[in-house]
Amino acid sequence: MVNKGTLTSQEGKKMEAYDLLNHRDFVFQTTDARKVRKLLNTPGATVYEGFDPSADSLHLGHLLSLMAMHHLQKAGHRVIFILGGATGLIGDPTGKKTSRKLLSAQDIAANGEKMKKQVEEMGLLRFSGENAALMIDNSRWMGNFSFLNDFMIKVAKVFSVNEMVKMRTFADRLKDEGSLTLMEFCYPVLQAWDFLELFEQFGCRLQIGGQDQWANILQGASLIKKIHGAEVHALTFPLLTTASGEKMGKTEKGPIWLDPKKTSPFDFYQYLIQTPDQLVPQMLRMFTFLPLEEIEKAILNPREAQRLLAFETTKVVHGEEEAVKARRDTEKLFGKSEGGTEAVPTFKMSAAEMPLDEILVQAKSLPSKSEVKRRCQGGAVQIDGQAVTDSRQTVNKGCVIRFGKGSFLKVET
Repeated sequence: MVNKGTLTSQEGKKMEAYDLLNHRDFVFQTTDARKVRKLLNTPGATVYEGFDPSADSLHLGHLLSLMAMHHLQKAGHRVIFILGGATGLIGDPTGKKTSRKLLSAQDIAANGEKMKKQVEEMGLLRFSGENAALMIDNSRWMGNFSFLNDFMIKVAKVFSVNEMVKMRTFADRLKDEGSLTLMEFCYPVLQAWDFLELFEQFGCRLQIGGQDQWANILQGASLIKKIHGAEVHALTFPLLTTASGEKMGKTEKGPIWLDPKKTSPFDFYQYLIQTPDQLVPQMLRMFTFLPLEEIEKAILNPREAQRLLAFETTKVVHGEEEAVKARRDTEKLFGKSEGGTEAVPTFKMSAAEMPLDEILVQAKSLPSKSEVKRRCQGGAVQIDGQAVTDSRQTVNKGCVIRFGKGSFLKVET
C-alpha cells in the first residue's frame, strides 16, 4: 500500500514529494517554489510532460523524466504522458540550428506505440489500477479541429509575435540567418495548447520537462492565465552535460537508447561507468532508487560510485539479471576475473576471414571505415589485448575487439 503524499527511503525516513524531488536534484527551476511545493506535497495533483515520438525508443535523457514521474505517481499524483502525435509531425525546434526531416503520421503512430510498450515494460509508470498514469496522443485534439475557431481565435490570438521572436531558439536561428519555417514558429503555441487542453479536461496544473523547455512551458501557463484567469505552474529538470558541454547520453553513434536492441545492456553499462566524476553524485540521486544516505556514503569513493551508478541504472532499465551480466563481463574484460563473456555485443563473421574495419562497420560498432582507421592510428583499438594499428588487418578467428575506452565487440566465426 503506497503511503500517499510521502515517499520513504529504505531507512524508513519519510519525505514529501516536492522535497524528495528537490533532494534528489530534479528541481532546476519553478514558476513559484512555494506554490509548487504545496501543490506536490498534497496528493492528487495532475502533472504532465510531453514526449516527442520521433524515434522508436526513448533514450537516457528521457529516463530522468520517467524517474521523476515515477516518484510523483508513487506519491499519489496523477501523471499524464503526452505523446506528441501532432506536434511530433513538426518537431521541437528548441536548441536546433536547422529544420529536421519531417516524419509521416504512420511513423509517428508506430513510434508512439513502441514507446508506450517500453515505458510499461520498464515498470516505472503504472497505466492500470489505482491512480493509473494516462498516456494521451495530442493528435486527439489537434488532429480534428477548426483552424479559425479552435486555433486562430481561441489560441493564436493571445500570443505576441514580438515576444516569441525573443525566445532563444528563434532569436539564435534568425541571428544566424538560418531558415525558420512558420510551422516551427508555431511549435510553442501548439505545446501551450496541450497545457490548455489538459487543464480544461483534467485540471492539470503543472507541466514538467527539461530546463531547455522553460520558455515553451511558460507559454502554456500564460495561455491558461489569459483564457481562464487561472494560475498553473512549471517545474524543469537540469540538463546534464559533460565538461565539453555535450548532453549526457550522446555518443558518436547517437543517443544511448533504452531499447536493448539499439543499445545493448552491456554498452549501456559501459557508457555509465565512464560518467565524469562531477556528475556521478547527481546521477546517482536521479537515476537510481538508492537511499540518499547510501549515496552519500558511496560517493566518498569515486570509482566505486561510478560502478554503483552503472549497475543500479542498468538494473532500472534492463533488469537485475542484465545488470549482473554487464558488471560480470566488465570485470572479466578488465582483468578482475576470468571466464567467458555473455553481455558483450556479438558479431558473427560472414566469411572465414574479414578485415577489421569491415567487421566494426557491419556490426554497427563504428559509423565508418575512416573512423576505424582513425582509432587504429590513435592506438584505441585492440584485438584480444594486442594493439592494432592497421584498420585493414584480417581477422580469421573468434576474438574480442576493443575499440574505445569501454567499447567492446565479441567476434565469432
